[in-house]
Amino acid sequence: MAVLRTPAFLPLLASTLGLFRHPRRGLDDPALLPRIERALAGATLDPAWLAAYRGSVGLSDGARLPPLALQLAAAPLHMAILGDAQFPFRALGLVHLSQRVIQSRAMAPHAPFDLRACSADARWEKRGMSFGLVTEAWCEGECVWRGETRALAPGKSLVPAPAAAAGATDDRGAAMPVCDEVLHVPEATGRRYAAIAGDLNPIHQHALLARLFGFRRAIVHGTWTLARALALAELPGSPAFTLEAHFRRPVELPSDIRVRAWSGAGAETGNPSGRPHRVTVSEPHTGKTCIDILLAESA
Repeated sequence: MAVLRTPAFLPLLASTLGLFRHPRRGLDDPALLPRIERALAGATLDPAWLAAYRGSVGLSDGARLPPLALQLAAAPLHMAILGDAQFPFRALGLVHLSQRVIQSRAMAPHAPFDLRACSADARWEKRGMSFGLVTEAWCEGECVWRGETRALAPGKSLVPAPAAAAGATDDRGAAMPVCDEVLHVPEATGRRYAAIAGDLNPIHQHALLARLFGFRRAIVHGTWTLARALALAELPGSPAFTLEAHFRRPVELPSDIRVRAWSGAGAETGNPSGRPHRVTVSEPHTGKTCIDILLAESA
């Protein structure tokens, strides 16, 4: 049985360097994206790793897995897909556009499960081409958790750029939020979370490294901000839910973020089924949205 935990530094470095072993030529046609699959049977989560992850995103111990824990647990499968000789895009410089999670029932933290991941569904975007990474966790013959990650490979595009528009804000009108808090994100957050996530991407490590890739400062992982916002809003409360998050702007380090959540009529999710919630993460001083999260819990 495989126990998933934070990888040791040298093996992690070797797997990261392996991403650059093969030349990457991109794609001229989204339909040509190869379907690359990886799987891991009989996995369990290391309790120490899970405790460290919970602490990093502000969660206390619980009887259920956090909604994004399996996304991080599948990182070795994702690395293997991105490092495959057939994969057309460079791993360095990929931009996380969105994250979707569908969970049909709760999984106990100690329960064994099988993981499956594959590349899928390339599309033209205004700033390049995006692709999907689909991850599934199977328990007792049932797919109980599914994650759909969309990432952008920046480059040329066949999609015309839209007219410039003002930055979106997280204003929900007159509806009163059930959560409204400003949170400070320290400069070291990216490095601490990277050690748990097993992610050596330099844009999360230090401002000097991030500047080499066009960022003013280091930025925190989108999955950290998403998980931290959900923890602050105490969501999801139900073991069965559908979550959609769209990453609009990076969260620089250090910085402050404002987390607001609405439930019921104020959520305005457009999803008539389930119990709706909406959560936004924004810049407190400008109001510009960093992450927009829609959540529908099963009744």
